[in-house]
Amino acid sequence: MFDQFFAIAGKVMERRRNARLARPEFEAARLERFRALVRHANTHSPYYAEIIAERGIDIATCTPADFPELTKSILMANFDRIVTDPRVTKHAIADFLTRSHDPNERYLGRFVVMHTSGTSGEVGYFVYAPADLGRAFGGNGRRRLRPALKRRGRGRFRLAFYGATDGHYAGVTSMSMAGRGLLRLVLKLGIFEINAPMAGTLAGLNSFQPDVLGGYTTALKMLGEKQIAGELDIHPIAIAATGETVTQADMAFLSQAFGGATVTSAYGCTEHLGLGSSNPGGETMTLNDNDLIFEFREDHSLITNLFNYTMPLIRYRMSDILRPVSGPNDRELVIENLVGRTERTPVFVGRDGVSDFISPHTINEIFVAGVTRFQFQITGETSFRFPVCLDPALDAAGRAKAVEGVKARLSEILAQKGLDNVAFEVPVVDDIPVNAKTRKFQLIVDLRKA
Repeated sequence: MFDQFFAIAGKVMERRRNARLARPEFEAARLERFRALVRHANTHSPYYAEIIAERGIDIATCTPADFPELTKSILMANFDRIVTDPRVTKHAIADFLTRSHDPNERYLGRFVVMHTSGTSGEVGYFVYAPADLGRAFGGNGRRRLRPALKRRGRGRFRLAFYGATDGHYAGVTSMSMAGRGLLRLVLKLGIFEINAPMAGTLAGLNSFQPDVLGGYTTALKMLGEKQIAGELDIHPIAIAATGETVTQADMAFLSQAFGGATVTSAYGCTEHLGLGSSNPGGETMTLNDNDLIFEFREDHSLITNLFNYTMPLIRYRMSDILRPVSGPNDRELVIENLVGRTERTPVFVGRDGVSDFISPHTINEIFVAGVTRFQFQITGETSFRFPVCLDPALDAAGRAKAVEGVKARLSEILAQKGLDNVAFEVPVVDDIPVNAKTRKFQLIVDLRKA
């Protein structure tokens, strides 16, 4: 689409200009872009127009600090008033996600839709127009892998993604976009479902022979163990780990397991897509503050998104704890390697006595209309509980339909993995409490250790 093409071209030129600016000049230019976003939101978003009027915010001089924090709960409660395109509604998006499981399908043939519960267990929908994605991806995130890719020489390179693939999730949706359009001339994309039996995945990767291997950290480490054991025999020149904390030890293990491959840690999320990437050595990470304004707090972060005009996210609260190490006048914003995004991985014993895992990313990407929050509670080697919170607006029939939808999705996940002997229950609860000791929500808990 032309709007996406022009957005990408404009973003590439903007990033080149920004690279030549001193920190104060860069922040001043970025603040003007923030005010342009606010002007758009004031005109097209009833939610932000109300906030601007109530607080007496001057759009010509405003900063993110003039606005209140935005949580996922507030976003979902005010979805139709926050989005700036009247064709995008909460009900319509829920219907689309219920029907569509193809990450390449677009809502109304135009909008990219993604959903997640993340580590909060609370379901959220996020929508991007083509121009939003053009601004997000234009010239972003290439420099980290470019030195490794140059080592391969000419010809198409093969990119394999190992993750949750059967829905509108951030990882597979972003990867699928990389295999569309003109990029297909230089890239061959291989998508491998993390919830498929491991034996089939290993055979598929051995046949595909990727030059670049991307996926969730824990899953990539499992592949590394299979490589060492001789069950996997691939020779990637670069590995991109994402979705979870990536320690220096993780990076060293993956590099050693895959014959000295260059390993990078990609920091991303559904709400803001590419937030940053690791620096050589893995001790630090450079954030993408060209398009995102970060505010650091002791136990969370606030992020203002400058590229999504369809769903403005101003001071969106995330549980990620970011520790800056760069000085206030440094051009790049550098943090300690990301902390605190790893979840427990449930492992169950199948009918044949062989153990296999369910990826936390498969769990946190579960979507059923009417379900607002959930938690995965391990109760035994072949059993678990899956308590859910439901939309209060549902009637009795709607509540029953939502519970049956959850049961069907869980049964599908277990059958796909060959764990259909695992028993579970889906109780409806009013609330799911945080951990009594840490005061934080856990998506996956082991009740056997409670």
